[in-house]
Amino acid sequence: MRKSFFMVLSAITFTSLMLFSGCNSKNPSTGTLTVIVYDYTSNTVVPNELVYIATSYQNLKNHIWMNSLYTDANGRAYFHDLAPIITFYDTEHWENYGATQVYAGIDQTALLYVNNPLGSKK
Repeated sequence: MRKSFFMVLSAITFTSLMLFSGCNSKNPSTGTLTVIVYDYTSNTVVPNELVYIATSYQNLKNHIWMNSLYTDANGRAYFHDLAPIITFYDTEHWENYGATQVYAGIDQTALLYVNNPLGSKK
């Protein structure tokens, strides 16, 4: 009797864990990307700079962007609710760009050091 009681209790516990395990857990499907823009020559943040994000390098250069935001006073642009995908980012006044993988449920930060203003000749 005692052995069957523990078997039944174990079966009920296992079944309830399998059926109700996802009731309180969150299943994130999007991620967040923060792009911080730094001026490489002075090592300071670049405020009020327009940052673009795109799904590919070709889309980035052809001005087919997913979103665009201005950086705040700390040089940060926050992009929320992004699908898990490789994201390319660039700024309006600089020729530098970068790319990163966005993961679901993870807040990521990308640093973009800019050092070559758009249109300058070296």
